[in-house]
Amino acid sequence: MEPGAEDAPSARRPTLASSWEATCGALARSLHVARDDLGARDSDPEEPLAPPAPGQDLVILKRSLSSQDGNPCFLDLRCDPNGGEEIVSVGVLSSARNMEVYLGEEYCGTSRGKNVCDVLDNSEHEKIILYKKYLKLESSTHTCKIKGQG
Repeated sequence: MEPGAEDAPSARRPTLASSWEATCGALARSLHVARDDLGARDSDPEEPLAPPAPGQDLVILKRSLSSQDGNPCFLDLRCDPNGGEEIVSVGVLSSARNMEVYLGEEYCGTSRGKNVCDVLDNSEHEKIILYKKYLKLESSTHTCKIKGQG
């Protein structure tokens, strides 16, 4: 993981780290945690994956200059095993069309993205298509790795 790409650990809050460098925005603030309450069966699990509000800062992850070999971007999501919280599903809003989720080194599943909006990258003035992806895990876990593709 890139130095500075990991969130500062805090009590009872999952952490998120990236294999690529966060060149714009704060990775820690991009993490949205939702409870999986038994009474919330009618809620839409993809609701937090709404397009960004106009003027909202985006997190931009870029491959480090020292790593030009085409390594894909991985996000590492972790919960404190003693904190009583677990990951039951993963949702990502990003420019990657698809995502693969791994539990340890074991492949868990792929989610195909749905085009939700276009945004303008203020640093390079490019139009970026954002896709939302969602995957419910077969079993809960304290850690997973998310690989963005395409």
